[in-house]
This record gives sequence, C-alpha cells and structure tokens, in this order.
Amino acid sequence: MNILKEWSNFLREIRDFFYRRGYMEVTTPVLLEKPNLDPNISPIEVVVNVNRDTKRVWLHTSPEYAMKKILAKQPADIFQITKVFRDGEYGRLHRPEFTMLEWYKIGADYKDLIEEVRELVHETCGIEVSKKLTFKEAVSEFLGFSYTEDSDYLLKALERAGIEVSGEWDLESLTDLILSKVGERSREITGLFVIDFPPVACALARVEGGAAERFELYIKGIEIANGWTEERDPGEIRKRLERESIKKGLPLDQEFMKACSQLPPCAGCSVGLERLFMIRIGCEDLRDIELLP
Repeated sequence: MNILKEWSNFLREIRDFFYRRGYMEVTTPVLLEKPNLDPNISPIEVVVNVNRDTKRVWLHTSPEYAMKKILAKQPADIFQITKVFRDGEYGRLHRPEFTMLEWYKIGADYKDLIEEVRELVHETCGIEVSKKLTFKEAVSEFLGFSYTEDSDYLLKALERAGIEVSGEWDLESLTDLILSKVGERSREITGLFVIDFPPVACALARVEGGAAERFELYIKGIEIANGWTEERDPGEIRKRLERESIKKGLPLDQEFMKACSQLPPCAGCSVGLERLFMIRIGCEDLRDIELLP
C-alpha cells in the first residue's frame, strides 16, 4: 500500500465532504499568546525571540479558540485541518503532534453533528455507526455499575470492575477515566456514540436537563470524534475557564472570553485524523502510518 497516496486521497475526500456541504476552510495560528485551557490536556510552551526580547507562547492543543474568534466576527459554517500539539502524549494511539479536523456549524446542536460525523465516517471508511448510548447507559453496559457523582463510590465501583486506580482523583478526572475505560471495552463494537455527559465533563458544552450536550465516537474501541453544542453564556464560560486557569497556573485568554459573548448558536466537533485513517486502512498502531518515524 502506498501510504502517502492513501493519505492524500483521504484528505481530499474530507475536504470534498465539507465543501459539498457549504463549509468554508479556514487557517488559524498555531502559536498562541494565551494557551488553550483543556481539562486533562497539557499545552506545550515555546519561547520565541521578538524584537530582541523573549516571549512566552504556546502551541495550540486545538484550533478551537481561534475558530470561535472567527465565528464571533463572521458567523459561517467553517472547518480546518491543522497540526495540533499536546505535552506528555505518546503511545499506540497518541503523539505530541497530530493532525486534527475541527468544524463548526451555525444554528446546529450536537445531534446535528452526530449525523454529520456518521456520514463522514461512512463516506471515508465505509463504516455504518448505529449504536448510541448515553454516558450512564454506556457505563452500565461496559463497566457494570451505575454512574453517580460520588467519587468514593466510583473508586470502589472501578475496583470491582477490575480497574486499578491509585493516588488522588477528583470527580472530573474520575469521570474522564471512566469514559476512557468505556471506550477500551467497546472494542468489539464497530461504532459507538456516547452522548449526554455528566455536567462535570461538560468542557465548553451547553448543559441542559442535567446533562452536557456532548458526544464522543468510538470505533473498535478507539476514540475518533469529540463534539458538543456550544455554551454561549459568557459568565458560565468564564467560570469554567477560570477554574482551569487556576488549576494549571496558566493565563486566561481575555480576547477569547470576549468572542464567547458574541458567539452565534452553533455546535463544534473535532476528529483525530491519523486515528480515522488507521480505521480506513485497517491498522492498529500509529507507527504503521508514519512516513517519517
């Protein structure tokens, strides 16, 4: 197999998918003056020389902040294919640098993007994804216990499920661990959408009726897509991001906060393209698709 040719065809098909649906392709900076504040993701800091002085900047972990700044000024359906960078990630399915597809659809919610993701996966990989479970249903089916917002209970439930957990864990990190274990144990399922997350795992998703309007797609146990209906309340967004800023000791992007107050109703989604490409060609390790290991 000519991996270079297959990758080129793959990217062309993705672009065609979005162009046919009226999306505009955008490009945004990779270096940020203020970092993304993502739970469970660490940005990579870079020092650059500017006008005979040094400046602290960060490589983006996703193009989310810059794309939302575009949406605040010029609302339109947009997509981007870009390299992103995350510290401390390396393994069969992880690299500190990888290719991300991210898109935003105006006037849509997470259910609309689930359908677009379903169509994208079918068109690029020939896979029909039909199974869909709420977060709580998925925990019950794959881990054998009921999810509650009680850290002590969850630690004991994980131990009973054969999952070893040591050290200190808060509810947010435990919930993220539980989701990853659900994904791992869904390996026998071709495709699974997990929807309606606990509020503690909302990221920047809107919370309605006690659940975050967020979804993740797993194909053969591999996390492929992560999307949600965007929260637009600037006060709520500030509260969430200030918590992350304090926890990580990183600055808050005030320009992004201003953009959030002008964000149109929309939903957004991101896809790790190397992982989706692995599914397309039938391999199980990122090393199998690296042209320059």
